Amino acid sequence: MSAQESSDLHLPSTDRSSERDQDIITGDRETILNTPNGDPGTKNTENVEFANGPSMSNEQRTQHRRLSEPGNPIRYRSLSDDRSKSSLSLSQKELRKSHSSSEKSQCSSYPDVRLSKSEDVRSINHAEKKLDRYGFIMNMDSNGHVYEDGRVDPAPTSAQTKSFARRERRWAGMMQSWDMTSRRRKLLSKQLRKGIPDTLRAKVWTLLGNVPRLQKESSETFAELVRKNLSSSAVKPDKIKGVLSMRSESLVNSPSFKVTQETIERDIHRTYPRHNMFHEDTLSDGEEDDDDDFLRCLHDDDVSSILAELDQPSESHEETIMGNVRDAKGGQAALRRVLRAYSVYDRDVGYCQGMNFIAGMLLTFMSEEEAFWLLVFVMNEKPCRMRGLFGEGMKETHQVLYIAEKLTYQFLPKLAKHMESQSIHITMYATQWLLTLYTSSFQFDLVTRLWDCFLAEGWKIVYRVMLALLQNSQSTLLTLSFEEILAHFRELPQNTNGNMIIEIALKIPLRRRHIVKYQKEYARQAN
Repeated sequence: MSAQESSDLHLPSTDRSSERDQDIITGDRETILNTPNGDPGTKNTENVEFANGPSMSNEQRTQHRRLSEPGNPIRYRSLSDDRSKSSLSLSQKELRKSHSSSEKSQCSSYPDVRLSKSEDVRSINHAEKKLDRYGFIMNMDSNGHVYEDGRVDPAPTSAQTKSFARRERRWAGMMQSWDMTSRRRKLLSKQLRKGIPDTLRAKVWTLLGNVPRLQKESSETFAELVRKNLSSSAVKPDKIKGVLSMRSESLVNSPSFKVTQETIERDIHRTYPRHNMFHEDTLSDGEEDDDDDFLRCLHDDDVSSILAELDQPSESHEETIMGNVRDAKGGQAALRRVLRAYSVYDRDVGYCQGMNFIAGMLLTFMSEEEAFWLLVFVMNEKPCRMRGLFGEGMKETHQVLYIAEKLTYQFLPKLAKHMESQSIHITMYATQWLLTLYTSSFQFDLVTRLWDCFLAEGWKIVYRVMLALLQNSQSTLLTLSFEEILAHFRELPQNTNGNMIIEIALKIPLRRRHIVKYQKEYARQAN
């Protein structure tokens, strides 16, 4: 590794997809991300339109060419005329139904099995889940039913087993002397780029993210932040199952707080539904979801009237309900606590859609407290600093996309010119990749390898992976037209070999000085 490459590495001090909308809207912080399992628009309806559907008119294509100039919002135009506005009026139940019919998972590379009506659904639901190495359910059909699968996964070869064991021993030794390891940047960078063993990834990530230091320096613990979000409540607990029963009296009257809590609750059920940790059995036919009833109550702005009707709850009653939320089991409950705690920790950001995939991914490897503090690290500290992507106006999103576009022209000029000739702007395919660091759409073989490097190197590996994905598809993309290019990008995540993409990415001669150059260029134009 060159001296320049070595200097690019920044370290903290010691002490999974399918047919889906690939377009994420940016520009206004209140605009939601149209993530794979997301709700296509509940806010900012005058700006939200979707980039999938029938062919576009010439006028619409022209609007797609709009670049993300500094200071201007980035928006998508519709490929289906004004269909998006009508779709925004769908009821919550219709939206849920429409998504469940096409929804697939991070494991979309596995067969989409459709079962005949004659099969006994009850027996399907009791089939044994087959999980991949990251915990995603491989034998699940498009309706979320687990089916019997008699296939046997191939066992690792003797050579693979020995290689895994060597890497584990090497990393175990590095972790025992982490103070020294963290100072040997070239060695650490080399090992990180080879990938961290699955068995040690959680521990190494917490060390890279300075989680022990953050826990020690914080004036509030994770448990206290969770409790603060739930405390001083005055919401009727009937038919809520203790999940949404608490609201902070000091915050409940705040419209932004209310929207934040509703958005978190909605997104929890869309985060990795095919991962064993977040997969929950569907309700029986005719059974109502009490949480949805409560959300509809909130949407009807009944919170104030409920508060007025209730007497002050007793301390013992309040503690009981709070305990139900605090002690609820399962991945969704853990994700709820992490996201709510962060919305209290960072009131200015609160919660923005996309954060759920990052937090959910972290939870698949570590405890919720560790996941929370690592989320704090990647949002606020060098070399990651993702906070600006999710803050007011999502201002740094424009900068990230500007840099990504410039890098495409620099390293893949022929492809960049072809994309421009077809009216394909970078916001139409790369926004989701960059805002969620590939966690919302790509399989975890890519995601984990990228994050191994990201926590130490920062944004350089993120841009490199984007360029690698484009470079690997360049020969195909150069032969495609507008609609075909968009279809290619929709199918790309499930057709990607993550390890191969990482190897391509690490060979791209991108240097930090290139990124800094375009950062300064963007700043000058913004001013």
